This record gives sequence, C-alpha cells and structure tokens, in this order.
Amino acid sequence: MSTALALYYFSRSLDGVRALPLSEIDGRERARSTSPCNDLNNCRTTSDIIWSCLTTIFACTWVAIHPNIPAPYESLFEIGLRRLGIVIMALIAPELVILWAMKQWIISRRLAKEHHAEGWTQTHGFFALMGGFMLCSGDKALYTLTPEKLDELSKDGKIAFPKITREEIEDKSKGDIISKGFVIIQTSWFVIQCVARGVEILAITELELVTLAFAVLNLATYSLWWNKPLNVQRPISVRLARENTHQVDDEEEIPGMFKRTTQSMIECWRKGSVLLPILPFMSMVFGDHDDVWVARAKKVPSFYSGGRDDEKLTAAFVSAAIAVIFGALHCIAWSFQFPSHEKQIIWRTCSLIITCLPVTLVVLGLLAAVMDDHSDGRIGIAACVSSTLGTGLTIMVTLIIPMIYIAARVILIVEAFTLLNSLPPGAFQTVQWTRFIPHV
Repeated sequence: MSTALALYYFSRSLDGVRALPLSEIDGRERARSTSPCNDLNNCRTTSDIIWSCLTTIFACTWVAIHPNIPAPYESLFEIGLRRLGIVIMALIAPELVILWAMKQWIISRRLAKEHHAEGWTQTHGFFALMGGFMLCSGDKALYTLTPEKLDELSKDGKIAFPKITREEIEDKSKGDIISKGFVIIQTSWFVIQCVARGVEILAITELELVTLAFAVLNLATYSLWWNKPLNVQRPISVRLARENTHQVDDEEEIPGMFKRTTQSMIECWRKGSVLLPILPFMSMVFGDHDDVWVARAKKVPSFYSGGRDDEKLTAAFVSAAIAVIFGALHCIAWSFQFPSHEKQIIWRTCSLIITCLPVTLVVLGLLAAVMDDHSDGRIGIAACVSSTLGTGLTIMVTLIIPMIYIAARVILIVEAFTLLNSLPPGAFQTVQWTRFIPHV
C-alpha cells in the first residue's frame, strides 16, 4: 500500500496532465495542458497513440512469453493457439506471468547449484523445468523427465546423466541477446516517453497508463527469464542404459487436438462447472499440481515450475509485491479529469482492486492453509470452526477474489480504449526532447 500511496501523491503533482487542471496550478501550466496542438511537427494523432500502445503491449505479451516445450505430436497450429491463449491470460492477469517466471527463476537457480558438479547453469535449470529432457527407449519417446525424475533415474543407474553445454541449449533457443535486448529497448523507450510527458506537463492517456504498467512488468519478466531458452520445439533425448530394465508400454494412439480439448473441457466441467472460466488462471498459479498427468506425459504442463513449498511461498510474496506496483501505476490517473464522474469512480475503484487484491489473495491463501492444517485430525468446536473458516477462505481465494480481479482488469482495459474518444488537446502534443538536452 505504501507504493500505491506514493504513486497517488505523485499523481497529485501531475494534476495538470489532463485537460482541465486544478485551481492551484498556475496559469502557464493551465495554458500548456489545454492549448490545442497547432504545430504539426510536434503533434500526434489518436492512431499514433493506439499504435504505440499496441506494439508495446504486443512486445510485453507475445514476444516476452517464454513457453515450455510442446509435445512431439502437437502441430504448429496447436502450439500457436496455446500461446495465443497464454497471451490473452497475460493481458487480463499479467501478474500471474510474473509469478510463473519468479517460480521458475528461483527453482532453476537451485537446480544449477545442485548440479554444479555436472556443469549446470541456470540455463540448464530452466531447460529442465520447461521439459527439455525426454526419456527414450530406442527410437520411441516414453515421457518427459522432470528434474526430480531425472535425478531419480540417474541415481538408480537407469540412465546416464545428460551432458549438454549451455551453448548447445542456447543453440536450440529462438532468442538471443539482440532480440531480447530489442524488446527491452522498446518497452524502456515507452516508459521514458511517459515520464517525459509527465515532466513536460503533457496529457497522458489512460491507455498509455495501462501500457506503462505492462512495460514495467515486462522489464521484470525479462530479467527473470533472461537465461531461459525461447521457443524450443524439441527436447533432448535421454536413453535408457539397459532398456529391458524399464517397462515400455505399448504406444497409445494420441487423439486429435479438438478431441483432446473437448475431453479436457468435459473433465474440467465435472470437477467444477462454476470454476470453468477461471480454471486457466488457477492452473497458472498451481501449474505443477497435475502430477498424475505429468507422470507419463510427453510434455510438462503449460505453467509447470515444480519446486518446494518454501520456494513457492517466496515467489508468491515477491510476485504480489510486483503486482502492487503494477496496480498502483493505474492509480496515477486518480486525479485525472474524466468525461463523467461515473467513469472516474469506475477507474478509481478498479485501480484500487487490482492494487490491493494480489497481497490480499496471498495472505488469505496462507490463512486458509493454516486453518486446514489446524482442523486436520482434530475434533471439537475449535476444529469445526477452523474447518468452516478454512473452507470459506478457500472459496474466496479460488473463486470470489479471482473473479472480482478479472472483472476489474477487463473494465480497465475497455475503459482505457473508450476514453480515447474524449482526449484533451494536450494529449496530442509530443515531447520536446530538445528541452532535455543541455545546450546554449
């Protein structure tokens, strides 16, 4: 909350950023923010604003996402469709991408330390977490090896521990320092432009604030995934040392994409039809809980990260702190002038919701876990109360709070676009960069 309050007071200093500044702003600032854009060389159009924001958001979602390795039987269409789904989820709840990246960053560092003798780096740890090692018997792919399964089979002598250099892994990656650096430069440039507009007392649109929040999160995501290979399509084969020591099941016929999707939706509906709209987001949070599916699958889940409980807790708290900054950036528009009071109230309410709910979600999740542990194996009134409270908190954490958050995010995005119809004249003025360059 301290971050939110700090940004709120910062926004108060930008009261002149919108069309009608408050009365305490002097006449010069009033004239600058309300004067029309008459100099065609220093003007921008609504389409320029939209294009700049959309390209930055594209760089923060589609380009920045580092997906796990797909299964060998999946087509390019299915891979692209899944990635599009992840991008849509990232647009609605980009904080969950930070959580996913943070968990993989923490666990990959631990894997690099545990296998330092084998020459592993953090890149090796990322590669193992994203499903980079496939157990094979002859020419037949059996299943993907998680880091735990890789250690188990290696200690049992059933496989030789894979020897692969960092350069060989990076050779499979579709991204390098130049491509990743280009995305960082793009997002950083957008952040600099927004800061410069604030310094120049020029109007910043709500869509630019939404994009600014994406850009800040993108810098954090890229720093966490900097050593993670990008868009690897095929894993490394790890062959059995003695093939007759490991039972090889008959090859099962893999159903088509649409049949698998239908079966998955039916199964999710049976588990809980009410949760169906938010199940993808829940899998983003608890992506490594589908152990039955992972055990013999030929890929890891889309949001798999593995890890111990203490590592997940650390990732949750750090991600929640970053999520507060993301939400607080929307609060910069707290004192902006809106076309109507109702739209201003909607923006303020939704901004507070996405700022406060991430930390609330983590705290309530911990309380629910404590209540469940307290009621396990106990009887009496205290155990009954703990069980009831734990159930109520679980419903809030898994259903009520996520639905409120998703609704607030969608409303903010929609309102950011609709407010483009009533921009103040100062929004069309561009930054005079020569004012930031010392000269005579």
